[in-house]
Amino acid sequence: MEDATGAPVAPAPGEMFKFVLQKHASASETAARIGQLALHSRPSINTPNYIVPTSRGVIPHLSQDNLQKHTRISAVYVPLEDFIEKSHTDAPIYTTPVQDGNSPLRRYIGLPDQCLSVLGPRRVPNIIPPAHNTNSSLAISTSVGFRFLELEQYNEAVKALKADVAASMADLIAKEDASQKRIARSIDRTHAWLRDSIQNREEDSTPFLASIPPLELQLLSLYLADIRDEYRRHISGLCIYSPMTMAGLPDDLRRLPTICLSDPASPQALLSAIHAGIDLITVPFVTQSSEHGIALSFSFPGPTEGPNAPLGTDLWSPVHATDLSPLSPNCKCYSCTRHHRAYVHHLLQANEMLAWTLLQIHNYTIIDSFFEDIRQSIQQGTFDTDVETFNRAFEPEIPKQTGQGPRVRGYQMKSVGGGESRKNPKAYGKLDDQVQKLAEAESGVATPDGDANDIAEHGLASKIS
Repeated sequence: MEDATGAPVAPAPGEMFKFVLQKHASASETAARIGQLALHSRPSINTPNYIVPTSRGVIPHLSQDNLQKHTRISAVYVPLEDFIEKSHTDAPIYTTPVQDGNSPLRRYIGLPDQCLSVLGPRRVPNIIPPAHNTNSSLAISTSVGFRFLELEQYNEAVKALKADVAASMADLIAKEDASQKRIARSIDRTHAWLRDSIQNREEDSTPFLASIPPLELQLLSLYLADIRDEYRRHISGLCIYSPMTMAGLPDDLRRLPTICLSDPASPQALLSAIHAGIDLITVPFVTQSSEHGIALSFSFPGPTEGPNAPLGTDLWSPVHATDLSPLSPNCKCYSCTRHHRAYVHHLLQANEMLAWTLLQIHNYTIIDSFFEDIRQSIQQGTFDTDVETFNRAFEPEIPKQTGQGPRVRGYQMKSVGGGESRKNPKAYGKLDDQVQKLAEAESGVATPDGDANDIAEHGLASKIS
């Protein structure tokens, strides 16, 4: 296999997972590239593209039938910590009945065949546990609290669950002001975990990605050298946690497919990652926008007639109460062709789940078109110019949330202990007045237990002496 420049690209282990680099952007200052990822049993994925973080194995607000009918999502990220709670071995995901060597993970979550599954240890974005990682384990956050995931347990899960692709464990540093000792420990642990995982894989044919922590590449030089010289034939690609990591990678590692598990805040951040050479990147802001009631409306490279157009529309705003226009002009998604802004505004006001479903379908359609236009731009050699046009055309941030979103799930934020405020408002607050009326009905005023003084006190009658 060769890339567009004629340089050899080594095949993935077992020839199961292949990356064909089709074209680099013509400008020398960008590493943006288009290619194609192919797994033996899945549809090919044109890159650059996005990967959707899942919650408990599903994309929030999208049932599996809507995922297949109304989106073109081609890859999902599934974190192991979503499925293992008090006991690693007793988790139901391991006892899912399958036939003919099929994936228990895919069967358990009902993932459609169109989607590539990528397995990793932690969510994107994740909650920082109070405990620290150890030399043999990661601190994780489950639905019933924090615990540790041992390296051996994770490697067993990779082998048993048979995801399409799996990433090695990485010791990520939560604090920005970590000491040099902590940084060195992060590198050593990630290095050792990759080494031990490869040694224990034996006949496991799951394509495996080498994780690279988001640290200065000078500090990672020994680790990167071992990936290139010792582990290259055992891995299928790279898993990084910051697009900045791509900048100083050796050329022979840059040719590998690269998945970025990060939390870009805007489409501008996505363009920056693609500029650095990322092939697949997670997009948590899409679901966040849907839950905030924001209908994304940007396109690439965007309009040229006026600057600072909004990246999305806040459908909580009362100005949309009678607006019969689609969620975004010229959008052909299911939501825009069958419904309008006034309807989605009403659903949000009524706290109906359908609102977030329609917004998810629309927003992922916008992201699909965004990446499709990016690939076309790279193909045409106009990517740098188009990025500049986009940055002028749109505001730098997605509109802020103004209304109440769906109920917050427990793993979305860290508990701070006793006395903390409720994460969700009371669901049945409107019943409080009924409770008061019931209490009054059970008082002495309305029952035979009341006497004349009680009745007179409430002004219901006067007492005759």
